[in-house]
Amino acid sequence: MEKTIYINQRIPLRTIDLALRAVMNGEYSYGFALELAQGDFGGANRQKKAATIIGKLTERNPLLPFLKEHHAETMQALAYDHDRALIIAALINAAFQFGYDSTWLLGKYFHVQDEVSYNLISNKLAEQYGSNRRLYVGLGAILPMYTEAGFIIHPRNGYYAKKALELKTQLSVEYYKQSFFLNNPLKNPSEDWFDHPYFEFLQ
Repeated sequence: MEKTIYINQRIPLRTIDLALRAVMNGEYSYGFALELAQGDFGGANRQKKAATIIGKLTERNPLLPFLKEHHAETMQALAYDHDRALIIAALINAAFQFGYDSTWLLGKYFHVQDEVSYNLISNKLAEQYGSNRRLYVGLGAILPMYTEAGFIIHPRNGYYAKKALELKTQLSVEYYKQSFFLNNPLKNPSEDWFDHPYFEFLQ
């Protein structure tokens, strides 16, 4: 049975950042998300879809309770570019399993080669999600979001490379770990999973 992709629009980093800060400060609403979407997209239908995705990435994100529990530290971590990149990746992957699957596949191939082609990732994801337009639309949303956040690099057309993250906080790593366990609820958090391809980006 094929998995569902759910995400079909790229949300700009600035929009995610503004929405997340609004949520953390108790100032978020659907109207605010829609206003942000109106600044990024044309057409009422696309704007409403984008507002829904913004909400899923932030207000309804399974990671949000962890972020709110450490409000001050989270806001500080978001001030560091590389930590923010890891937190944004964690938020995307906690909200969308398609993002998680894309990330661990990238990590699997980054472990043995410096660059990974779009065609390789799309073909491998097609084994799980089916080879259809939704897959390519989903990748067209997810990969540019990772790239803009600074989580991965897009060195040339059709290829991606791992970013050397210089993290300043352990908190960003903890959020990334939480996004892993949210996608793998049967795995024991007390065990060491850092050899999993998902954690290649922390090596």
